[in-house]
Amino acid sequence: MFDFQQIKLINKYALRDFSRSYKKLWVVTSTLFVSLLLLSLTFSVKESLNSEITNNSKELLGGDIQVDSDIDPLPGSIIDKFKDLGEVSASIEFATMLSKQGESPVFTELRAVDNNYPLYGQIETIPEGVADQIFLNTQKPSVLINESIKNLLNISVGDEIVIIGQEFKVAGLVSSVPDLAESAVFGEFAIISMDSYEQFGLSSGGSFLDHKYRLKFNDSTEPKKQEALVNSIISYDDKIKTRLPGQSGRRLSSVIDNFSNFLNLVSVSAMVIAGIGISNTLLSFVNQSNTSIAVKKSIGFSSSFIQIMYFYEIMLILVLTSIFAYLIGVFSPLLANEFLPESLGIDLQPAFSYLGYLNIFFIGFLVVLIFSIPSLYSISEIKAASLFRNTFNPVSLNFSFKNILLLSILVVILMAYFVNQTDQKFYTVLYFVSFFVTMLIFYGVSKLLILFIKHFFKFSNNSYRIAYRNIVAKKSLAPIMTISLGIGLTLLLTLSFVANNLKKEISDSIPAMAPDLFFVSIDKDIQPSLEAFIMDIDPNAELEFSPMASASFISLNGIPIEEVVSNNNRSAWVVGGDRRISWAEKPQPDNPIVEGEWWQPGNENEMFISMDSRAAYDLGMKINDKIVLNILGRDVTGTIKNFREVDYRDISINFAIIINKAFANKLPYENVGTLKSDLPSDEILSMVVEKFPNVSAIRIDRILSQISEVLNKIFIAVTAISLIVIIIGLIVIVSAVLVQTTFRRYNNLIYKIVGVDFPTILKAMTMEFAFIYGTLIFFAISVATISSYLVVEKALQLTWQFDFGLTLWIIVSTALVSFVLILLANRSIFSPKVYPLIRNE
Repeated sequence: MFDFQQIKLINKYALRDFSRSYKKLWVVTSTLFVSLLLLSLTFSVKESLNSEITNNSKELLGGDIQVDSDIDPLPGSIIDKFKDLGEVSASIEFATMLSKQGESPVFTELRAVDNNYPLYGQIETIPEGVADQIFLNTQKPSVLINESIKNLLNISVGDEIVIIGQEFKVAGLVSSVPDLAESAVFGEFAIISMDSYEQFGLSSGGSFLDHKYRLKFNDSTEPKKQEALVNSIISYDDKIKTRLPGQSGRRLSSVIDNFSNFLNLVSVSAMVIAGIGISNTLLSFVNQSNTSIAVKKSIGFSSSFIQIMYFYEIMLILVLTSIFAYLIGVFSPLLANEFLPESLGIDLQPAFSYLGYLNIFFIGFLVVLIFSIPSLYSISEIKAASLFRNTFNPVSLNFSFKNILLLSILVVILMAYFVNQTDQKFYTVLYFVSFFVTMLIFYGVSKLLILFIKHFFKFSNNSYRIAYRNIVAKKSLAPIMTISLGIGLTLLLTLSFVANNLKKEISDSIPAMAPDLFFVSIDKDIQPSLEAFIMDIDPNAELEFSPMASASFISLNGIPIEEVVSNNNRSAWVVGGDRRISWAEKPQPDNPIVEGEWWQPGNENEMFISMDSRAAYDLGMKINDKIVLNILGRDVTGTIKNFREVDYRDISINFAIIINKAFANKLPYENVGTLKSDLPSDEILSMVVEKFPNVSAIRIDRILSQISEVLNKIFIAVTAISLIVIIIGLIVIVSAVLVQTTFRRYNNLIYKIVGVDFPTILKAMTMEFAFIYGTLIFFAISVATISSYLVVEKALQLTWQFDFGLTLWIIVSTALVSFVLILLANRSIFSPKVYPLIRNE
């Protein structure tokens, strides 16, 4: 315990020492600032987004509560009960084709709304105020489209387009509309009136039809009570679901949360690498201050006093850098607005939070503390008696048992603190473990290199001898360079390999396998005529249709499916909400059975089920398990007979769930289909939509193009983040080079006296760098290859390929930048003066 006077004394000496030596701690300042800034940016954007969604939840949803009845509309009696609670707005969403003469039709999500829509917020349009035109009773109905449709069809306001055989006038562009965050925000979207929808005369909207009802309560003082009343009204049908304002924008929030969690982990990785620089710089600072430390000890200051004094200086840097980093990060939501689609209706604003700042500061404090302890505890090795001998031996990092135990506890606290802030706890722990294991691997690699060099054949070449001495020296660059640059390079290679393989799949492999068109919700009465029409256009076309019906999971072996499957299960999508199922008489060649047996044909009274093997494994299903499916409002119990290996990569017709055809023959159904043709897909699609206005089809190349565009942006983002980690690693390496300046200048003086010229020293530095970097990249490529292979092949189930050109470009460019920086850091010692050495200066 320290009394107040001692604290004042520490403050006095620390501030005096800091004013004299702050320039020596530039590495601590720069690396801490960059890593804290990265952390602050991600935390601020995430906090601002969550705040925006919470504060504007009703506007984002468009009501106090939303009721989804999927395919079937709610009975009039139910809607009347809703009206007793407040104002009701009904809408219908479905997918269809929008076409213009001379242009390829566009697959679009169409929303039909009534005059009350939206109950909260508003439809923002360009030009302003044209939203009401869709409700006018004119001879030609109006439609609002988004910018994507405008660009694809080359449409201007006032032009005419065709929807399901009817002509519409484009009244304007939709710039923002409630609840688009859960819909086609990145695709094509249009709005018409409910009256216009009824003019289509659709007998069935298909299995992709979605009825939604939004309520604005008369009594908003007790929302929980009103929500309970709504749930009691719809309790007669388990398929009817509700959504509350707090759940609006959940998908977007989830995506950004996951991405920010990834950035936070990378930020901590950058901070850990920065910590290596802190430890190295602080140790160098202690060695340079050994005379000052010895003097302080000679006048009665204890080692603990001096340790606290120097840590106080580091804390001053941490406080200053964390404040500046947080203040810059606070304004990052303004920049994030430029990357969020305007149609979301989300306007992020800066928000200062003391808890937010303390969060950043505490993480920085833990990292600084972890990496300062080994350096600061080395102060105890400097003795006051050294002043009388006028000799000072350099101290090393202190790793006593006590320090190792303390460091282990702090590392666990850092991991636990981060894990507690994310929903993906398992992957966060896995990342930390992998990161620290990788650090140990690269440290071991540096030691293996030194061991190998020591036992290698001793060449007589002078450059080799100098390089040899530098590598095996006690202050070798090998450990710091291998860890700092190795981790950043491994991260960059891993992310690049994953992104590159994804891009290849999207641009090369999948288009070669995928169909040109994917037909959605084809009426079974239209399907024969559609097939004949297409075959007349192209007799060589590959055309495939499969029956489809809608079903939902109820239970597995008598246990409600919600209790069996968590939301974090990677196959939760299979059992969540309505699921499209199909049937077949025999197994398809591209869906081989991996477990169980196919059923015997002809059994109309029992339902047999074939499951996607991966989904079945994730969901804990076994052969002969009993599954209850709700099909057309009736609960049906089926038995799992086999598991199939389903490959979704070719975007052909695939179903996670297939039942026996004999049982399914009595079900009403629609068809989905695929088309692959040598003729241009846009021409075929235009002719099909003109002949069959009710037919909807997706152009696969358009979808792949959108995915590729998103992947390119993600690749740029993760590359930039990885480069930040590498930059911090390079700063750490440069600091390590500068720490050795005195030592290497002395050596170069000796070399100069004995006649070694500058080219020889330059060759020696090149050989030293080549040995270290060559070993480093071997292990970096190995770790990155294994990691990316597991992600691509096992997690994403895609084909992994090694790209030699990409690898060569990354390692060569990183090597050139690193070597040039090392040369620049060493420029002051290339031509040292001999006379100061002779005079012992």
